[in-house]
Amino acid sequence: MHNKKFIIEDRRRQVSKLLAQSLSETEIAERLHVDQSTVSRDIKVLREMSNRFIFDLAKSDLAFYYLQCIEGIEQVKKETWDMLKDQSLTPRDKLYALKLVKECNESKFALFKDGPSIMNVQSLENRLMQIENRQTS
Repeated sequence: MHNKKFIIEDRRRQVSKLLAQSLSETEIAERLHVDQSTVSRDIKVLREMSNRFIFDLAKSDLAFYYLQCIEGIEQVKKETWDMLKDQSLTPRDKLYALKLVKECNESKFALFKDGPSIMNVQSLENRLMQIENRQTS
């Protein structure tokens, strides 16, 4: 049983690789010496796995990475402002530093602007889980 599962997983990895090379289901089936319906089922499973991965990413990791980006931008701004205190900087270097601060502010604003849509995805995910829980109950 364990060996069969390994064979299926290996075939699906091959199917994924061949799909990335733009081969059709028929071409993949011929290359792997399996029926086209097997390839079709494998593609369906791969899509479901991809959707689950994106769903899980949105559910947990995305908010964490979002916060890391904001903190990273703030760190760049802090260090840039500290550099601006250096009296030996040329006016040109100071302008570059100020431009970097401006770009950090723009990047942070873009994250805040997009933040509600990220949180909306999480809200929708929570509602979906509640619906799924009701259906299983």
